[in-house]
Amino acid sequence: MVAITPVWDFSGYNSVTSEPIQPIMSNYVDNSHYTPNIGDFVLNRILSHNVEQVPEDFGVLITSENIEQHLAKIRSDREEWAKMRPNEVELVETLKQNFKEQQ
Repeated sequence: MVAITPVWDFSGYNSVTSEPIQPIMSNYVDNSHYTPNIGDFVLNRILSHNVEQVPEDFGVLITSENIEQHLAKIRSDREEWAKMRPNEVELVETLKQNFKEQQ
């Protein structure tokens, strides 16, 4: 895709997406949908509007020139996140195993 056109990436490990799992989340309404406030951050970043309100680490414009560096950063950030949140890693692994057993 980036060989054709630059693409915004709002995934990865940043202050928005790595919110600790808790009963009431600040950034998500469910396991895969942002709150309206975070949706505003996405639009603001893309449209260069009120960018001072958007967390600096949220949203990366990926191009053919920076895709490999971006992917390497995601892999590195994932390793660091896993070290800092072993309980959440264990929870995800347990859920994954339970899902496999149900199939």
